[in-house]
Amino acid sequence: MRGVGALLLGLIFSGCVNAADVVPWLYEVAVPVTSQSVEERQRASGEALLKMLTRLTGLAYVPRTPEVREALGAAEPYYSEFRFSSNPVDGLVLIVQFDSEPVLDLVRVAGLPIWRTSREKVLVWVVVQDKGERTLIGATSESPLVAGLESRALDRGIPLTLPLLDLEDQLAVEAAAVWGRLSQVIDPASRRYGADVLLLGRVVPDLQNGWHSDWEFWVDGMVVPFTADGSDLTEHAVHAVDVLSNELAGRRMVHGGVAGQLRIAVNGIETPVDYGALLGYLRGLEFIDAVNVVEIRGARLWLTLQTPAKPAQLLAAFERDRRMFDDQLTVMDSADLKLIWRGSD
Repeated sequence: MRGVGALLLGLIFSGCVNAADVVPWLYEVAVPVTSQSVEERQRASGEALLKMLTRLTGLAYVPRTPEVREALGAAEPYYSEFRFSSNPVDGLVLIVQFDSEPVLDLVRVAGLPIWRTSREKVLVWVVVQDKGERTLIGATSESPLVAGLESRALDRGIPLTLPLLDLEDQLAVEAAAVWGRLSQVIDPASRRYGADVLLLGRVVPDLQNGWHSDWEFWVDGMVVPFTADGSDLTEHAVHAVDVLSNELAGRRMVHGGVAGQLRIAVNGIETPVDYGALLGYLRGLEFIDAVNVVEIRGARLWLTLQTPAKPAQLLAAFERDRRMFDDQLTVMDSADLKLIWRGSD
């Protein structure tokens, strides 16, 4: 088995893949502005809302439905706070804090997909070969790859990390190991970052195009390879994040549409704490519009959910969160999903 495959299987089957965490900065967007005037704030807040929709839907291009066009022209109802800031790199920027409820309502009425705010953490290991030397790129490296990766990940709503390359990393990982994608080296070195997805890149000079980059990342037990060519290393990084984002969003998003009703049966609700935690968890999922309790019998609970998600999508989300799992012992039940609760906080 190749090193990358061994690493992937090791992460999945060792139980070290973490449940995805809510991205804390997802609803805060910064955009450049030329002044602090009301007119400029109105223009820029529409630009910020478009970035917010890109993050929330997972779409690199957000369709300009009538609802979206109207919202972009008048974004004020969708945010609660704004402030101006400035720094030597970006100049003057408007920082907008959006409210989840109106933004999610807009996504629903516009029929856009929803990519939930709990997302996998991505750790990036990249090696650049130049003039016969291979250099490992970390969070404090001056390579344009760093800025490109971080900036595009921010735009797409991806919690992305580069290694610190501190003493611990230096003792554990060498550029040659990343270049060769040696799982026995990369796997233990990655655990300290709590990563769910690993992205590995090799960048080499190319006489015709300037640079050639060769990437791989792993998700759901699959290896996804891709390449890029061009003279701008920042664009290589942007391309890598876009491929990764498109793949992750495509697997995780719930497509927009009319919400249907699903009936679920949940076993293992032993205490009032379990009951409250289950309802709180379900009502916190962006793609569930309503939760109604139908029946309680002992430790078993029956509910109906209003959601555009399919049963398989819900089950996958529950299992990734490690909150509920398929109840394979219960067969005599008409529920769309039969589940076991494992998730009291």
